[in-house]
Amino acid sequence: MTENIILATDAYKLTHHLQYPENITKLYSYGEARIGSFFDTVSWFGMSMILNDYFTTPVTTQMIDDAEKVAFETFGTNTYFNRTVWEKVRDLGYFPVKIKALPEGMVVPVGNALFTIESTEPWFATSLNALEVVLMHVWYPTTIATNSMYIKKELMPLYEKSGSLENILLAVNDFGLRGAASLESGKRGGAAHLLHFLGSDNLAASRYFETVYAVPGRALSVWATEHSVATSYGSGKGEFDYVNAQLDRAPDDAILSIVIDSYDALNFIDKVIGSDSIKERIIKRAGRVVLRPDSGDPETIDLAVLEKLADIFGTHLNSKGYRLLNHNVGIIQGDGMKADTIINLYQTLVDNGWSADNLVVGSGGGLLQEGFTRDTQRFAIKASYAETETGKSIAIQKNPKTDQTKVSKSGLLKVIEKDGQIITVSQDEPGHNLLETVYDNGVLSEIDGRNIIERASHL
Repeated sequence: MTENIILATDAYKLTHHLQYPENITKLYSYGEARIGSFFDTVSWFGMSMILNDYFTTPVTTQMIDDAEKVAFETFGTNTYFNRTVWEKVRDLGYFPVKIKALPEGMVVPVGNALFTIESTEPWFATSLNALEVVLMHVWYPTTIATNSMYIKKELMPLYEKSGSLENILLAVNDFGLRGAASLESGKRGGAAHLLHFLGSDNLAASRYFETVYAVPGRALSVWATEHSVATSYGSGKGEFDYVNAQLDRAPDDAILSIVIDSYDALNFIDKVIGSDSIKERIIKRAGRVVLRPDSGDPETIDLAVLEKLADIFGTHLNSKGYRLLNHNVGIIQGDGMKADTIINLYQTLVDNGWSADNLVVGSGGGLLQEGFTRDTQRFAIKASYAETETGKSIAIQKNPKTDQTKVSKSGLLKVIEKDGQIITVSQDEPGHNLLETVYDNGVLSEIDGRNIIERASHL
């Protein structure tokens, strides 16, 4: 269903064209992650998604009629709905605005303008911020990308210390599509995770990443069982049949992920994986086998499983002096994983002499859903400048005495790099403006997804 962008806003914004000074002919706003947010920097990502989803579909008469109907139902009057403005937008075939944004993939200190939006037709100035809500939704992919970036930054020294840094791109896998609030959020959040990691079972996000950023096949996954598969064979002998079926049917060089906690994970390792027949089959395989314990305290159960696997397959010390399971065997933890537990689990393994290369994790709600809101990074969009029909410039600023962290910026803005720092200054200040035009009266700028990925990799 095509989204009616006229209605994709707060109801009260439909009344604002009646509230501004009557002689306003231009309005200019900016968006930022404000100082005081959870992370000190953001991995800026997702503006192209918003533009792709909402700014490429022209406004139609049907949309205007539907919006007018809903506005009447909401307010009990047609007075508030500016049908004339939306008919002009329809006749143009595009939104009369210019949007500038920092290059996606940039790591940006909070407190800087991430994007600006300005009206390009005088009659649209007082309706400009009706578009604020859909633009605000960029908070979500940016926040998810930022969370994944910080996980990666914390894991990098552990991999450098105990294993191979090349493996870090598959260290954290997206299991979150089913736990996302909607398919749309699952796609956007999953795409944001793919900015920093490759592991993902989120096919919707992989396809979406290609659609928006023109990078196919970004997500990588493996042959993986789940409990419906494991328990369909039953316990006891069925557990042997379950593993043998996977070894029989999967390509010999394929990575296999085998869930082992349907009944008793430790017994499964001892009796099934440790049996002579299955042990021999795993040793002879070309592909990697990872066992998934899941149930129980992750740090406790994973260390116990590693020790049991060490007794079965043996270990060796890698070049950095850390234990690595022999015969390409490892573990995957897919339960209870979010930023802090992921980092703690890897840290615990390394502290106990295990290489980080023994482990991969999967994260669902903790990766795309749990605890993330617009206020995590304190996202806000504020007007900072206006012009009147006489050419007068108006500097607009919010400056609440009771919370100075909410002081907004004033005037026309640009973002520059000065003395190695990214800062937001007035357009009159010297320096190259890092804000680039991404939408100009219906024209979207070209996107180079691989440059975005490359930019994001410089942590």
